[in-house]
Amino acid sequence: MIGAFVLLIVVLVAVGCGSQPTQISTLPENTPLPTHTPLRPSPSSTPIPTPTSTPTLQLIDNGLVYLVVGLSSEDTLPIHQEPTSSAGITGEIPATGKSIRTTGIEIIEEATTWLQIEYQGVAGWVDLAYLARQQGDLPEELVALAQSVTAALKSADYSRLEEFIHPELCLRFSPYPYLQSSDLSFCPGQLTDLPGSSTIYTWGLFDGSGDPIELTFDNYHQRFVYDQDFFQPDVVGLNQEVSAGNAINNIPEIYPDGMIVEYHFPGFDPQYAGMDWRSIRMVFIQENEIWYLVALVHGEWTI
Repeated sequence: MIGAFVLLIVVLVAVGCGSQPTQISTLPENTPLPTHTPLRPSPSSTPIPTPTSTPTLQLIDNGLVYLVVGLSSEDTLPIHQEPTSSAGITGEIPATGKSIRTTGIEIIEEATTWLQIEYQGVAGWVDLAYLARQQGDLPEELVALAQSVTAALKSADYSRLEEFIHPELCLRFSPYPYLQSSDLSFCPGQLTDLPGSSTIYTWGLFDGSGDPIELTFDNYHQRFVYDQDFFQPDVVGLNQEVSAGNAINNIPEIYPDGMIVEYHFPGFDPQYAGMDWRSIRMVFIQENEIWYLVALVHGEWTI
């Protein structure tokens, strides 16, 4: 009896003095948590985790590259680990990012088309809506300048353009890529008063009919400057002609030292087989190491 009593006491003491359970983490240390990315990417103050390894991708080697469009200068385009906005972010592409290579693999997830890309050693997935096919190449400063110009044109805020316009050559407006001496030009001090004005100007002749193009500045802007959302185009030509039509393009003859950035849509309605394409060409020239905007040239299919 005494032996059994002692054994019972030992068992009770052992049970009472057992250690408490330890809480175990469910995620490995430093694992990035999924984040929600808004439809329009914006800069994040959260440090971007450095990927431990970059997967080897079979990148397309036929010259197909992309550049970022549709972002303001302070925004960035996030690169996701997986083709979903809830996936972790492995890197970011600046608003002026260009020469972005791709595998060509696209995945549609919740109405977003994701493209697998590689940018400066970081691989992942980006929202294709913020990329345009890039043709040609130019310095990043000109890419940024063209983006600033189209951002101002999107809101028809010509006062924002004044700092970019050449003080003597001013800003030429042409409805078609064949420039003529009759094209209207406006200097920086004149642009602020043009929007909202009821004054009707003759901007040239309509292709086909030959009728005079008589429009107010606002109506010309809507018809021959920003008739599509060129802030977010499908194709961008960097000193390389993208569009093609019957109209002669004499821009290189008029501005032999100019650099041309063309924002282009190859077409909208399949029944027109691309004949409903649209372009806006921005012509820049450099003087004293400063780039100036000297012409806005509209492009469309002509007869």
